[in-house]
Amino acid sequence: MNNENKTTYSYKEDIINTRVGCLGGSDARMLAQVDINGQVPKSAYRRLAICKGLAEQEEITNRAMEYGDFIENKIFESLSANDKRYESNPCWVSEKYSRKNVKCIDHVDIVLRDEAKKVLYVWEVKTSKHNFEVVRQDYKAQLYHHYLLAQEKISKEEKPREWRVKINLVHYDTSGLDLDAPFMFEPQRITIKEVKFIHKVFDLARAMDLVDEFLDDFDFYSENEVVASSMLPEKIQEQFMQIADVMRNIKAQEERVEQFKQKLYDFMVEKGIKGVSGDDYTFTVVLPTKQVSFDAKAYMADFEAKHPTKAKRIREQYKKEVNKKGYLTIKVKPKSEQ
Repeated sequence: MNNENKTTYSYKEDIINTRVGCLGGSDARMLAQVDINGQVPKSAYRRLAICKGLAEQEEITNRAMEYGDFIENKIFESLSANDKRYESNPCWVSEKYSRKNVKCIDHVDIVLRDEAKKVLYVWEVKTSKHNFEVVRQDYKAQLYHHYLLAQEKISKEEKPREWRVKINLVHYDTSGLDLDAPFMFEPQRITIKEVKFIHKVFDLARAMDLVDEFLDDFDFYSENEVVASSMLPEKIQEQFMQIADVMRNIKAQEERVEQFKQKLYDFMVEKGIKGVSGDDYTFTVVLPTKQVSFDAKAYMADFEAKHPTKAKRIREQYKKEVNKKGYLTIKVKPKSEQ
């Protein structure tokens, strides 16, 4: 793989730094799902764990992502060469959509604020082997996120009603390209179209409200099914320890009761006493007996060995499904073993 075109762009550091405590345009699809579902889906837990500082974002890159950065910067260089007003990846922080636990931000690819025409242009650059319409649909939520925050930007102008927002999707077609070869910029592969929003795509304010409420109590995250208690919040650790101590005491008392019952049983059998009753208790001796029952499991195993086809049909015909309620098992060690 060639590394000659691999470049770390300065704005990437700012994007990485805002992963904690912020949600941006790249999270718009997730926020749309939150709004549609009326709750935070489990698929969003890891991103929100990163947002709250409970997990770290792995730095993942590949040749396609590097090529996308390369194309975005080539387009910016081409635009800014003729007009220095173009900005690359400014970070917008929303006052309208930010909440107590999380800020709403936007790193737009390219921006032009045209004072003469009273237009705020936003350019979103996507490199893809898919056609323009597929890309537009895939990133509709992100483009709408740009639109909402751009609308908030112009609302702060001296005469906001005179201003307009134009969202441009820049599609760079990568079909047929060999991404292992040195990166090339071919302008003929570019398609630029304005994306207009007549109807609301999703309710960003509602989504941010739901996420903010979720983050209030979201204080632990792990991708492992079994976690060490030391990873849990201190208050939760204390509750587990208290329950473990209670269970340990119960187990010790049960062992003492069993030992005492055995001593009483031996004494009563030796003395020929069948029972002892008091005002609020009764102790009764149950002598050993032999119980005979039908071993259905052994019978079916034997029958299955002799008649496998019939046995399979019988098991299918008489199978019974039972819904069992979930429960918690607790195993504790005596203090001496800790």
